[in-house]
Amino acid sequence: MLDQFLLGGYTSDNYTPNNQSDGVYVATLDTEKAKITKIELMSQIDNPAFLNFDPVAKKIVTVCTQNENTGGIAIIDADANQRGKVLSTKMLDQTGVTPAYEAYDAATNRYFWNELSYTVPSYVYLDATRKIVFGANYNTNAIHTFKLDDNWRIEASYRYPIEGHGPQVEQDHAHIHFTRLLPDGRLIVCGLGCDQLLIYDVADDGQLTPVSVFDTKPGFGPRQLAIAQKSNYIYVLGEVASRVGVAEYDHDSGKLTWLGDYDNVPEGYVGHNGSAAIRLSADERFLYVSNRGHNSLAVYQIIDGGRRLEKIQQIKTEGVFPRDFSLSKNNDFLLCANQNTNDLILYHRDVETGYLSVAQRGIKHDACVRVLEATDFLK
Repeated sequence: MLDQFLLGGYTSDNYTPNNQSDGVYVATLDTEKAKITKIELMSQIDNPAFLNFDPVAKKIVTVCTQNENTGGIAIIDADANQRGKVLSTKMLDQTGVTPAYEAYDAATNRYFWNELSYTVPSYVYLDATRKIVFGANYNTNAIHTFKLDDNWRIEASYRYPIEGHGPQVEQDHAHIHFTRLLPDGRLIVCGLGCDQLLIYDVADDGQLTPVSVFDTKPGFGPRQLAIAQKSNYIYVLGEVASRVGVAEYDHDSGKLTWLGDYDNVPEGYVGHNGSAAIRLSADERFLYVSNRGHNSLAVYQIIDGGRRLEKIQQIKTEGVFPRDFSLSKNNDFLLCANQNTNDLILYHRDVETGYLSVAQRGIKHDACVRVLEATDFLK
């Protein structure tokens, strides 16, 4: 069986010297050989560091940059007739951009003053039914929504600035990092810098109305979510605290209740770490988290009907700064990207126990920061 993954990442040399990446790629996994057999360019575009797709519309929404000094979003066609064609782009103005902020460099193990004041969002999500793109923008401290016309071109956009900060060095501003739809159609947003989870109603034109705000523990730094489809539980990845929390969502009130949180790195670890990505297995029995700094994946078993977690494995990624990862179509493999060593690592996954074991090491690919299973999408 051949599985496929979409790979997004940086094309600029700012993050990887002598970067050879040119855009969005497709990686092919031969499950019989337990090996990534080829990685091919699908769409040439600048710095597609985060992307998502809609399987029915056959469209990809991605972040991108232009001329190295501004950022925005693009819509890419994935239909077989014009696969990889960029249908539209929208660059954002400099409104609300954080001039500079503290960031961490894993290569030198130090914090530095980041002067790259890009407008590019950190996370994008496509609602193809209503033709709305949602963006979370770390550098503009805002939520963005974009209304698309029937030709997938942006006809209107809205910006919702978020105020606030947290106690840690990475939390000097609100730094919005994640936004996607809940099963009931509301939008949920992660404020990494302001330690908040925000929920909104969404109008058909893309405008948002606040429903609720949940304050996490100070310094938690919510970065991403894994949203259960079979229950009301949401698993909250805290980048700054290197922890994962469990929250219960009430569809009637639109509010969250915190049930507990767990450490993504081993007890006693004292080096820098920032948890980066989170995924649920398809059966929602296991949860996976990547750790940049400790350079590992944490594996949790979901217990008590989804209310609690138990860590069952911590496995190294054998590279530096593992950013994103994805499970294969049948959930029997996991592909992870090590951003700073320019490689991918493939794991076998035991679908019964959830445990990982290395299948293939040192798969060359520059500055990869997004891995997304797309086998059926690309058919």
